[in-house]
Amino acid sequence: MLTTLLGAAPAQAADPAPRAVGSTEQQVGAHAEAGVLANSPGISPAAERVRYISGTTYSCPTGRLCARVWDPTRSTYKVFDLYYCNTYSLSYWGGRGGFYNYQTDGTVARFYNSSGTAVHTSIARSTAPSGWNWDPIWKIKNC
Repeated sequence: MLTTLLGAAPAQAADPAPRAVGSTEQQVGAHAEAGVLANSPGISPAAERVRYISGTTYSCPTGRLCARVWDPTRSTYKVFDLYYCNTYSLSYWGGRGGFYNYQTDGTVARFYNSSGTAVHTSIARSTAPSGWNWDPIWKIKNC
């Protein structure tokens, strides 16, 4: 019976990660006080490279879309370098961050909400608008 129930459980992509409300730093404090463990942001399929940075300044290699999101498990920003043309599903992304679209000039990246509607487009070479917020973004198609 347990195997049947587990086998019928929806995949994580179908059960989206909870979205943050308010600043990420406030959430971490609130979760810690409540005894809730924070989750590290993830992406599927895997990014070409994942790295951690201090501050908000980072480089993005030519031909990539690099997305920066706060990782409350390490109290620093996590950067995902997206190279291969895919639709990437985001998990545990929320709060402020940004991106650099340094793909081939003219390449269009699209950012989708939970309904699958494109809510932002970025034409290479461009960066995230000031105050970029990951809360409404659930998927990125980098090409």
